[in-house]
Amino acid sequence: ASRPDARWRAEPLPDLQLALLRAAAERVRPGGTVTYSVCTMNAAENEDVVDALALEPEPLGEEWPKFRHPRRPEFLLTLPHVHGTSGFFIARLRSPT
Repeated sequence: ASRPDARWRAEPLPDLQLALLRAAAERVRPGGTVTYSVCTMNAAENEDVVDALALEPEPLGEEWPKFRHPRRPEFLLTLPHVHGTSGFFIARLRSPT
């Protein structure tokens, strides 16, 4: 559900999101993938979290060109004013073999 109040709360979400993503990535078999999806367009919670984990991104933009991230084509980003949806960021990351 949408949380209109969320933008007014100062919480360390990127740190929490990185911890959760790291915990998930540690449980993926070698060579497996983990998908990171968040309902925000904030780079600190999106590509910055993914970059901090330092796993190889699996390109998604070619599969879903309509939602290709404008600056990072390997990721997806839905934009309310373009796609008529909530803002979402999606990355698929491959675990080392």
